[in-house]
Amino acid sequence: MPVWAYAFGGLVIAALCVVTVKVTRDSRRISWGTVLACLLVALSLLLLSGEGRFFYANVDWQVRFAVLRDMGSHPWPFVYTARPEPDLLRAPIGMFLVPALVFKALGSRAADVALLVQNGMLIALLLALGSQLFADRRSRLTGLAIFILFSGMDAIGDLLMQGMLTGHLEDWADIQYSSTITLLFWVPQHAIAGWVGALGFMLWREGRVPLAPWLAVLPLTALWSPLGLMGAMPFVALAGLRSLISRALRLRDLLAPGASLLICGPSLIYLGAASDDVGFHFQPIPFVQWLLFQSFETLPYLIPLAIAGRSTRFGRDSLWLAFAWLMFIPFVQIGWSIDFMMRGSITALALVTVMVADHVVQGGERRRWVLVVLAVGSLTGLAEIRRALVYPATPEVRCSFFKAWDHTFAAFPKGSYLAPLEEVPALIRPVNPARASAGEPGRCWDGTWKLPYDPRNAPSGREDGVK
Repeated sequence: MPVWAYAFGGLVIAALCVVTVKVTRDSRRISWGTVLACLLVALSLLLLSGEGRFFYANVDWQVRFAVLRDMGSHPWPFVYTARPEPDLLRAPIGMFLVPALVFKALGSRAADVALLVQNGMLIALLLALGSQLFADRRSRLTGLAIFILFSGMDAIGDLLMQGMLTGHLEDWADIQYSSTITLLFWVPQHAIAGWVGALGFMLWREGRVPLAPWLAVLPLTALWSPLGLMGAMPFVALAGLRSLISRALRLRDLLAPGASLLICGPSLIYLGAASDDVGFHFQPIPFVQWLLFQSFETLPYLIPLAIAGRSTRFGRDSLWLAFAWLMFIPFVQIGWSIDFMMRGSITALALVTVMVADHVVQGGERRRWVLVVLAVGSLTGLAEIRRALVYPATPEVRCSFFKAWDHTFAAFPKGSYLAPLEEVPALIRPVNPARASAGEPGRCWDGTWKLPYDPRNAPSGREDGVK
């Protein structure tokens, strides 16, 4: 890009920062004690997830650590040469940009720690902002505990379908909504994007944050998770509709997100490059499978919330929108897997989680039922933590994205991570990219990298591993 484009982008970002500070200066201040407590919680969970490679990391990180290595090892921009036509790395790489720069300066181990610190700080800030949704320390601690342990009753579904608790409880129905700990352990980048959408919406409905800064930050999350951003769009539409009806929409509510979209234009074009293989599909699901899944995952929470009107301080329209979204999103497929269902549901589930926390704090005749559902649901996240404590720590990945992908995901296409260079739009296509060598080491990593489950949902005690 020409130099003026960077200067222009910097001015737009500075203007957005000024507007955000100006329109939120009267918001309630968050104590440093709250921020530090949230940072401790976030870092503890991310350490157990395998970030920083102090504990076991799930197999998705085989590919992610390889992508981080590639971005840290090669000049930007670069193309892969493993196939006859060069491929551009085209993926939601926002989470890797800063750690990759650290890799270039200080090496791979420093990059691992940088990834851990970066994600820990972002999640801590989201938790600290979320603490404003609760009135006192007791309700905040209750809300935090419920948010961390929140999940559907996967343990019962697993026992029903498998006759035992398997290594990864959420696979029992072949479709999935992810628990909070599962999101942190498997896909923190998607979680952060989805939680930004949910938190901004709830703070706006509470009158704590104007519409403009929330809408302005959303396009910036696309390079972290376009699927998480898509999951926030129904709530953006509801916010816009309510603002129009109440005549509360201001010029800044249009200009701020418009400016954000402008500077995010290249990244949005990048994410959409050569995406024909990704596509949008209707996913047929047998009614019995869908009903059984919802009966254990969402309805045990949604029905009590729908009955108890006082638990919907964000408006009954918010609850019914989340209800409808969670009912119908399983039938939408983007790409070759159920990723859109799992990631597009993050915003709605976070909203439901806070409503459930309200329900528990307020008490009532149905609180015991909700506490039982939460207790059973907590087993899902605890199973993820157990794996981190009993499996060996994650080794360093030394191979490229191509070889790492083929270790565990060879049966699936690579189109979600790659775009043939000739199919990249001319506006962002690199003219003379560096060429990553197609040579690979003999082994991607030392030792074994245990699978949390095998394709047949093997019990967690089974000794499966990937070299």
